[in-house]
Amino acid sequence: MLTPATTTGAGPVLAARLSKALLGMLALLGAGTAQALVWDYVPSASVGAGYESNPNSASRSSQRDDSYVATASGRLDISGESQRNRLSLRPELRGAVYSGTESSYRDDSYVNYYLPMGISSSWQTLQLDLGVGVSRVSTRDSVVVGFDPNTPPQPGIDTANRRTEYQERWYVSPSLRYQLTPRDLVSLSLRHDDISYTEAEFSFRTDYTATAGQLSWSHSWTRRSTLSLGANVSTFEATRPNSPIKNDTLTYGLTAGYQYALSPISTVGASAGGSRSEVKIKGLPWILTPSGFLLPCIDPGSGAFVPCTIRSTAGNFIGELFYRQRPDRTVTTELRLSRAIQPSSDGSQVTVDQVAGYYTRELGPLLSLKLSAMFWKQDAVSREANALSNRFRRDYYSVEAALTRRLGRNWSVSGRYRYTDDERDFDILSGSISNHRFYLSLHYQGLGSH
Repeated sequence: MLTPATTTGAGPVLAARLSKALLGMLALLGAGTAQALVWDYVPSASVGAGYESNPNSASRSSQRDDSYVATASGRLDISGESQRNRLSLRPELRGAVYSGTESSYRDDSYVNYYLPMGISSSWQTLQLDLGVGVSRVSTRDSVVVGFDPNTPPQPGIDTANRRTEYQERWYVSPSLRYQLTPRDLVSLSLRHDDISYTEAEFSFRTDYTATAGQLSWSHSWTRRSTLSLGANVSTFEATRPNSPIKNDTLTYGLTAGYQYALSPISTVGASAGGSRSEVKIKGLPWILTPSGFLLPCIDPGSGAFVPCTIRSTAGNFIGELFYRQRPDRTVTTELRLSRAIQPSSDGSQVTVDQVAGYYTRELGPLLSLKLSAMFWKQDAVSREANALSNRFRRDYYSVEAALTRRLGRNWSVSGRYRYTDDERDFDILSGSISNHRFYLSLHYQGLGSH
């Protein structure tokens, strides 16, 4: 019986990418570091057990098969710092084994790995940052499952597809910040993501590359208030194995924002703007006419049938409204209402409307509580470009509660409940895919090397 790990030869490819990324970062670090780095190592690990009511994402209640889950993870946070430079590495492994189901599945276990790396160099008025990384993540974990502003989500809004496979990703994200005047800051950031799926020819997920750049200017109007302007551009290129259909999308836009510091740790902010997307879908076997008929395309010169191309443009509003508390490096409270444009493994960019809340509280010297909730509404960035644009529609809900009890300087135990509901109404994906998750975990957190 084949597993996702054995159906592709992409493992060596990711390993080669990882080696190149690591060597490139170390070379850059060696070229820019005049002083010896002070190193710190913080290990962490966890083991746990849990229960899921619908681990295989069945939309019909008659097909749902609950399961018990055993989990384990390990991570090492490595950082090196000097007066000007900082290097960080965070290799992590995370796995799970599912058991107790009435039916046997080909995908009853997975092992994920992550390796994000970063370099930062700062001068009096200039800061340079470079992030690179690779990951291999089961699609059980690459879907949107919760809201935590301290943990960036795995990119690529996943389809509600029952087939489990691995999402393989590598990325690079350079950026710079320049203090133009004591009140004016100019920032430039770039990002490139390359994402593929190990069984895309069977799961009908789509491999894609997404590149985005943003130039922004912020002005400290008063001690508490900041104004900002930004221009952004992104490209999206999607292909599916063994399919001639390709999606090329160019999106560009402008935003304006305002932030106000209510206190040293709390901020409110808002931004608003517009974007325009130019979509080109090539290789289609037919086009949909306004009257609802499917017709092939014909070359006017030769009269032969040729693949069809659809071009479309669409404008969208983008923006956000938020309240945030950050007493140190970690966000403890956040409320967010936003609209953004993001890539999707369905083969298109999509608009995402999000309402989310996140809250943490210390209930005592050894006990802490975390609550989060999110509503996520998705649609095609251009509904005119694809006759099947309805398949991008998606409503997603997530509610989570977690309680952590510290057992000492290094150890803690946590209990977590999470409910998710994924609603779609297109063809075979129609229905509501809900899942209740209960987990109990034991955690170890090192204190560092000094």
